[in-house]
Amino acid sequence: MNLIRQAADIATRLLWYTRMLEVARRLLASRGRFVLVFHGVAGRRYKDIPHAVQPWHTAAEFQQTLRWLATRFSFLTPEEFFRGDQSGVLLTFDDGLANNVTHALPVLEEFEAPAVFFVSTQHVIAPRNWLPQKRRQARRHWAREENVPEEIAVEFFDGMSVDQLVDCGIHPLITIGAHTVSHPLLTQCDDQQLTYELIETRKFLRAVTGQPVATMAYPTGDYDRRVATAVRDAGYQAAFAVDSRRVGMPLFEIERLGLYEAHPAYLAAKLSGLYRRPIREPLLPEQHKIGHGSG
Repeated sequence: MNLIRQAADIATRLLWYTRMLEVARRLLASRGRFVLVFHGVAGRRYKDIPHAVQPWHTAAEFQQTLRWLATRFSFLTPEEFFRGDQSGVLLTFDDGLANNVTHALPVLEEFEAPAVFFVSTQHVIAPRNWLPQKRRQARRHWAREENVPEEIAVEFFDGMSVDQLVDCGIHPLITIGAHTVSHPLLTQCDDQQLTYELIETRKFLRAVTGQPVATMAYPTGDYDRRVATAVRDAGYQAAFAVDSRRVGMPLFEIERLGLYEAHPAYLAAKLSGLYRRPIREPLLPEQHKIGHGSG
């Protein structure tokens, strides 16, 4: 597998050095829209901690990524994305980590880039009540959550506080979306748990932020037609996946591109239009505004 990965990296860099990826982007992706998904953003890289345990980006790497994007794409608001009358990228962040506020938000402000924060509410109500994948990451290196140093807990794993969520709710660049209560695999939830995960997170986020919370993102991109139908019936206007599973509900299975590196060759390949074609068609009627008219 490592040899395959190395070969792919070499091929990507060759295409980048020969500017073929730039040619592909101009031909395939210059008149469409991408949704990009990020997760954690740390203040710095820690040499004594395995890379897999740390957030994918540091603040400097995220800044490098936005600098690369800014020279090639417009940063879209959710309404601009759904309306579809201009090309560009919609930035989204999953989970609702505290480091999104402390490290990602200042970079978004620097580039005046709007973003959607899809927030899981379990670790907002109690920031040290980590989401399942964060618990697994912590145990991978420290064996017990209690062994994680305070600085690292805040930097890597904590959810944003209620006060931070309130600040995000009134921030002109940030739109709040839902990401369930506890970040489960929704296809494995029974109907009662599924309804709870969708309704309670939205109720909490609306109460705290005053925002309508019209969209949600599926944890780990996991959904099927039953889940998508439940999302629609819970009052959401749209939902974001990773890969579409083609269940016949396009507004509730919007594809996103995950960005996990900051090297220009990687970014050029991911956004060339070869990896995934951009969205070209409008997703909502021109007169319809996302967040308006939802239950």
